[in-house]
Amino acid sequence: MDPTANRTSLSFQDVERLLASPSAETRIETMRKLFDDLEAGALSPAERSLAIEVVHCFAGDAQTAVREAVAWQLRNSPLLTEDLAERLVRDVGRVAFPILRDAASLTDDLLLDVLSSPDAGKHLAVARRSTVSARVSGAIVERGNVIAVTALLRNGGAEVPEPALHRALDRFGRVRMVSEAAAARPGLSLAVVERMIAFVSDSVRATLTRAHGLSPELVERLIQRGREAATMRLLRPVLRGADDVDSVIQWLHANGRLTAALLFRALCAGDLALFTAGMAARAAIPTGNAQALAWDDGELGMAALLKRAKIAGGLLPPFQVAVGVAKRMGYDGAEAGREDFQAEVIGELFTACTPTNDWRVDDLLLQLFEQKSDEVIDRALDQAGLPFVPVRMVP
Repeated sequence: MDPTANRTSLSFQDVERLLASPSAETRIETMRKLFDDLEAGALSPAERSLAIEVVHCFAGDAQTAVREAVAWQLRNSPLLTEDLAERLVRDVGRVAFPILRDAASLTDDLLLDVLSSPDAGKHLAVARRSTVSARVSGAIVERGNVIAVTALLRNGGAEVPEPALHRALDRFGRVRMVSEAAAARPGLSLAVVERMIAFVSDSVRATLTRAHGLSPELVERLIQRGREAATMRLLRPVLRGADDVDSVIQWLHANGRLTAALLFRALCAGDLALFTAGMAARAAIPTGNAQALAWDDGELGMAALLKRAKIAGGLLPPFQVAVGVAKRMGYDGAEAGREDFQAEVIGELFTACTPTNDWRVDDLLLQLFEQKSDEVIDRALDQAGLPFVPVRMVP
């Protein structure tokens, strides 16, 4: 039935009767009908003025349930004035929640003032707003509990600056849902990525040591391999051009992350620009010189480069084989042909460099099977003539 049908004008007697009703349910139902009339736009100016006055009265009702119903009705309504919004957000959490979460007109100053209170429900409501400014995000990260911080990090409309991300990790980084929410945010800096890897690695270390009684030395080797794999996986999306490669390499080098294993992964993954820039940084020579030495057809070029870069000479054969495959295939690091190169280089490495008694070479070769698709692994094994899978990581 049309709620506006057979409607008569509200009177002061109507207002008095509504406010005096002993039943909260009756007042809530009346309030909803009143909103229907207001939104229908069919009230006379006098009726509308009286209806709005009644709404304000309901917003101050003694019953929390009535005030909460008003808040849900007003959260997206043009009837929500600045004064009424401030009144409702300073109410108890269940009344404030819909306004804090959905009312677009709230100012950052008001939100920051609300966040200064210890009410966790209000913190969660603000964290779930469709947009959250950097200032407000910082306050949630500093004052909110783990649920509110997780909600903020999962909120694609929240602007979370890097200092706030670091603070969130300081407070709750070892809580899985927080670290996973942070890891899923787009545009993470390398510094944040490295912190995420470190948290995951600590968790893996504790689990392996406790559950399997592995030696600290072996666990550290496994952790290091996991870091290399994770770093390469997370770096790929940010490597868009030469400037990106240079900045990434400088950051990795300054933080001691430009390891032989990482460079070998880059080479065998087809990230040739990253490999040559990384070798150049470790060797402290221009990138062009590093590429000339690595791609030299003679026996001395790559050996001299590894020595200058302080990479063990025993790793020379796998580096030479990988570069040789790139040269033979004419592969230049482009996306086209990347999987063909990966399958070819993995297969040839296992053919040319196994068996070996050098565990460092074994580690380099075995880790190439991590993070690769089954198709690439199967093609590589066919190329190498291997009847079994040396290492296939299980998700």
